[in-house]
Amino acid sequence: MEAFGIILSVPVAFLANLVYCFFLSRVVVRVETLRRLMWGVSIGVLASFAIELSLLLSLGSVRARTVVGPGFYVGHVILFFLGPPALANVLVLYRGRKPSVAWYAAVPFCTVFALVLVLLQYSVSEALYGIDGTNGPFS
Repeated sequence: MEAFGIILSVPVAFLANLVYCFFLSRVVVRVETLRRLMWGVSIGVLASFAIELSLLLSLGSVRARTVVGPGFYVGHVILFFLGPPALANVLVLYRGRKPSVAWYAAVPFCTVFALVLVLLQYSVSEALYGIDGTNGPFS
C-alpha cells in the first residue's frame, strides 16, 4: 500500500508544482516586494532542509530526534510541505545576472524534489514510530 501512495504522489506533485509555478510566473513576479520576501524565506527553508539532511545523514533519524527533541519531527513535517514550493520560489523568482528559470522548466525539478521528500518522510516516520506507528522508539 505504501508503494501505491508513493507512485501516486508523483503525478499529484507534478500537477501541484505545475499550478504553483504558473502562479509564480504570472502573479508573484510582478510584485517586487512579495517576490523578494518569498525568495528570501525560501532560501531559509532550503537551508533548513540542508541542515536537517546533514543531521539525518550524520546521526540518523532516532539520534537526531533525541538530540533535537520533539520539535524535530514537527520541523521535519513542515519542511516536507514547504520544500517543493521553496525550490520553485528560488528557481522562478531569482533575479540575478542571468534571468530566472522559466516556470515550466522548474516543474520537473520540484517534482523530483517532492519525490525525494516523500521517500525521506517514509524513512524518518518508520524509524521514529515504526511501520505501523506503534513499535518505534518514539511511538
